[in-house]
Order: sequence, then C-alpha cells, then structure tokens
Amino acid sequence: MVDSTIDLSIKDVKKAQAALSTVIKETPLDYSNTLSQLTDSQVYLKLENLQKTGSFKVRGAYWKMLNVDRSVAKSVVAASAGNHAQGTAYAASHLNIPCTIVMPENASTTKVAATSGYGASILLSGSNYDESYSAAEDFAKKHSATMIHPFDDPFVIAGQGTVGLEIVESFKDVDIIIAAVGGGGLISGLCIALKEKYPQIKIIGVQASNSASMVESKKNRKLTTIQSRFTIADGIDVKTPGKLTFDIVKKHVDKLITVSDVEIAEAMFLLLERGRIVSEPAGAAPVAGLLSGQLSVKGKNVVPIICGGNVDMPLMNKLVTRGLISAGRIVRMVIGLTDKPGALKDVLDVIGSRNANILDVQVDRFYKKIGLGPVEVLISMETKSKEHTKEMLKTLKQQGFTYRLIE
Repeated sequence: MVDSTIDLSIKDVKKAQAALSTVIKETPLDYSNTLSQLTDSQVYLKLENLQKTGSFKVRGAYWKMLNVDRSVAKSVVAASAGNHAQGTAYAASHLNIPCTIVMPENASTTKVAATSGYGASILLSGSNYDESYSAAEDFAKKHSATMIHPFDDPFVIAGQGTVGLEIVESFKDVDIIIAAVGGGGLISGLCIALKEKYPQIKIIGVQASNSASMVESKKNRKLTTIQSRFTIADGIDVKTPGKLTFDIVKKHVDKLITVSDVEIAEAMFLLLERGRIVSEPAGAAPVAGLLSGQLSVKGKNVVPIICGGNVDMPLMNKLVTRGLISAGRIVRMVIGLTDKPGALKDVLDVIGSRNANILDVQVDRFYKKIGLGPVEVLISMETKSKEHTKEMLKTLKQQGFTYRLIE
C-alpha cells in the first residue's frame, strides 16, 4: 500500500486497467526529436489528447461508474466545464446510466454541445466551477444521484493511474514523468501506479502560476484555497486540491513547479507547429515545465503527459497568431507616408521585393496627431523568420521609409 490514508495500491490500478482495456485507447508514446534536442534529453510524449473524448479524464470516470452501486444510486451527476464533463458523459452513455452534468452558466458553447452529444443532461448553474459543484451536490441529494468527483475519489485516482502503467509497460527505462496538476487526480494515480514498484522514477507536477493551489498547499503543509485569478489553463484551474490527492502528492511527488500562461502558450504553439500535436493549455503545461529550465533532465528519458486536446478554436487561433508574432514571423508596423498617388505602392513594392506576404493594409488619413499632409498606414505581414524580418526592415530603412513596430 502506498498511502496509509486510503486503501489504494498498484493492485487497484491494475484492476482498473483490466476493466478499462476494452473501452479506452492505449495511447501512443511518441518520441519528440524537437524537444529532445532543445533539452538535451530523450523526450517521449504520452498522447492522452488522442484518448476517447480527447482527455485522460474518461479513465477515472469510467472506472468510478463501473463501481457505482446501481441498487442505491440510479443516476450520476458531475460538475465540470470541460474534460471531466465529457469523460463522465461518455462513460455514462456506454454504461446506460442516466447522467447530469452541471456546468457554469458561462461555459463555452462548444463544450456544452460536446457534453450533450454524449447523451448527458446539462444543467447550467453558477458562474464558476465551485458554484457548479455546489449545485451538483444539491442535485445529488435531491435525486439520490452518485457524485462523480473529478479527482478526489479512490476509483477516479486508480483509473487515472492506468496512464502510468501504460508508460512503463511500453518504456521501462523512463527516468522522469511530468504531469499537469489541477486537483491532483492524475499525478496521484501515477504515484499509486508507479512509486511502489518503480521508486526510481521521478514524478514531477506542473501547475499554472495563476492557479497553483497544490504548490501552495504543499508549501503550507495543509490544504490551501487560493484566490481566483485568470489562467488559460482552465483544465487545471482548481482553487482547492483534493484531500486524498494532497495526501498522496505531499508524500510521493518528487517536485512541483509552476509555469506562466505565456510559457504554456509557447509550448502549445511548439507542439502544434513542430509535432502537429493539438494540445489544450493544461495538456501543454508539462512541456512548458520541461522547457522552463527548472528541471534537471540532461541525458534522461523524460515523458511529459499531453493530458488533453480539447481546445476552443478561437483560443487556438489567437495562440497561433501570437506564436507567429513572438517568433518574428508576423510583423505589424505603422509607416508614415505622404498622401499622394503611388506612395502606398512604393512601400508595398519594397515589402514584396523581400518576399514578405502582406496580410492586411489599413490607411488612416484622419488621425489628428499626424497633421493634414501625411497618412499613417498599418501593415500586417508574414515573413519566414526573424532574420527575414530584419532584412526586410533594413531594406525599408535604406529606401527612406520610417516605421514603428506594433507588438
């Protein structure tokens, strides 16, 4: 037994794995040449973004529901705005269990539709997860439904631990596993699955710096509720960790680190462009942690878990655009021109001569600060690299054009 506070061991995880083997995917462990070169290590990505419902969450939800006493509870209920909702709804539909998912009133239309598509009844209540969870508890009492907790449940923890068993069964020489941490279900499951038989494997947790409740709890040596701050990593945005998960984490997780939203966004962009891997922010957090310089990974075999791929398309579009800007491949500049025929053509000809792709041109003749003669032109363009951008800007300057860049 790994932990004295709950009756969980590797046997429980293996039991879950046997039961889940016919209903979930054994997701790939994919070698990343790019990340290996960047970190001077051997990096293998555990692609749980390719799991059914697009996240590891279905593992724990399904195993929990296989153990629900149907003679006592006739239905299940869960509170979630994303992956746990879809995993619970999927499992309930396959097990023919009536399911209600309580989601915040501001939950994205896409996630509501996806959850409903798996057959769940949707109840919109509350402005955030905590309020939705309270509403779900009330629903459970009123309708004698079983709560499917997203992380603080022994069956959920054991189900999530099957990710760890799959890793070591396909790659026995792993040195470090990196997992995103919200409430702690996944990383607790990894500890239960691995620390008893493979104590040499380092298990690292990564939290968003704006939502680091597990980090604060471990620092304070007690469960700690943090103040609400925005993070793009909504999948791990948990204000208070679970009691069961915290007990496991504080004893068995080797290190907890935090990464910023900017680092997470850059990791998402890198995964998409170099690996063609679609990851949600929480799924990219382990890669952000790997690249942050906070871990000693040189020469090690490292497995970051890409725990989910359910990202809203508007957010993905924004992150791709910002990633290109950060990489110096989308440039936005304001150029002052004289208001006469051919002036705009002259500057566009220079840009075209350097093989930059013009995305947008806006002309402002009425901005009061530029006087009555000149005009300001906002030009957005795409280049091949930062070096290409520098060459193009140098040419503009040599041709007598003045400009200012817009970040």
